[in-house]
Amino acid sequence: MANDRTTDRRGTFVMLAMLAWLIGAAPHLAGWALSGLPPDALVWNMTHYHVSYQDFGFLRRGLIGSLMAPVFAPLPDGGMAEYGILLGIDAGLCLALAVLAARLFLPVGHAAPGQRFFAVAILIAPVGMMQLGYDAGRLDHLNFVLLAIAARAVLGGRVWLATLLVVAALLVHEAVLFYGVPVIVALALHRSTAAAATIALPALATAAALVAWGGTQVDIATALPADVALAASVWTRDMLEPARGFPASHYAIAAYMALLPLLLLHRHYRANGAAPDLLLVAPAATLALFVLGVDYARWAHCLFVSVLLVLATAPALGRSRGADLAPLPVRLAIVPWLLPLGPIGVAVLYPFLPWII
Repeated sequence: MANDRTTDRRGTFVMLAMLAWLIGAAPHLAGWALSGLPPDALVWNMTHYHVSYQDFGFLRRGLIGSLMAPVFAPLPDGGMAEYGILLGIDAGLCLALAVLAARLFLPVGHAAPGQRFFAVAILIAPVGMMQLGYDAGRLDHLNFVLLAIAARAVLGGRVWLATLLVVAALLVHEAVLFYGVPVIVALALHRSTAAAATIALPALATAAALVAWGGTQVDIATALPADVALAASVWTRDMLEPARGFPASHYAIAAYMALLPLLLLHRHYRANGAAPDLLLVAPAATLALFVLGVDYARWAHCLFVSVLLVLATAPALGRSRGADLAPLPVRLAIVPWLLPLGPIGVAVLYPFLPWII
């Protein structure tokens, strides 16, 4: 009976998670239905599905376009079929993440204190499933899945598989160097220094190659069909651009949304009586993106995923997936972060509430 209840609970969680994904995507889909044109957010992400090594040589973010080129070749550029594939891939990735989250944070039998809180956060917090829907088609979502598989590979002793997955993730999108690679390397260090080096050295070499040769002098905006060229400037600008010119409230809210998951990770260690290690600080490497890139809201989401990745590996390291959230100051700090105010956004915070900044 307990197993049946857990199965029902997990099934309900997955359905609610995908509903949250749909709520996040709803403004884009509604705008598309009303205007007849795909929204800029989806066009931006679609550009990445059209930039390939076959057409432009080695460049950053070229792997997914290279893999999708044979699929898209017979289809009209920027047509319904291509967007259907993009959204279908994203929905499939997010479904896989929802199923994984249900298994991680809704255990059979007794849950550790605070463990189910993370399931709730994934469902309703602005950095949870609604954000995945709002940013549908973003390459980060594929990398979230690759990181989950890489972590499982490390725990299973398949370090070379983890290395290949980390390198692939960097070729999908280089931002994973900050929010994903440090966690996988820190996890491998629990096995041995050699395991950590086996992952870290190829990852750093790949990152260096992307810095040195990842841009292009080709005018991608004119080389691509106009209907899918919105994000073409990505490959001709600096790798990342610092954020400037936002109101002070934007920076304050972004700092809070970024630091709160690190507090949750600290409370996880506190609940387990675990000594600080590299896994405790590895997600903090994501903070470098706030210095380098304009997408503050997106980085806050990636940081939360990085923390979840650490929590996912906890039992293999002798810890529970819970967290000590009992102190009143901790609860008060969490409440604004948890409020279901829609997705956190990309560059602009809380797009469902434009008045907030």
